[in-house]
Amino acid sequence: MTFKRVEDFDELDTESIYWVAVSGVPKRFVHEAERIDGSNYSGECFGVCIQHDKKTGEFAVIEDTPGHSLYYVDNLGYRHWLGYRLSGQKLEKIIGRIRMLIGEECGEK
Repeated sequence: MTFKRVEDFDELDTESIYWVAVSGVPKRFVHEAERIDGSNYSGECFGVCIQHDKKTGEFAVIEDTPGHSLYYVDNLGYRHWLGYRLSGQKLEKIIGRIRMLIGEECGEK
């Protein structure tokens, strides 16, 4: 699974939430998304959600329920959280990309 882009983010008082588009998800989730969306399936609709604590600087993956950190957005815009736990290594790669974006954003000010 690889980082594609930050699709959206929520800037809150104490944290930022990053909605990250990903690609290269395991086939079992592709099949699940195809089951959900049928002929409207799109491989461009997978993502993960990452929280950044502004005070501590720490990042964490957000799960809808324990062990459900990957989502698929169907053709009606509903998020379906899938039973996938983001590994530490993949999380670190995504966090690295988010940190680069934060650095770029800060450099522009």
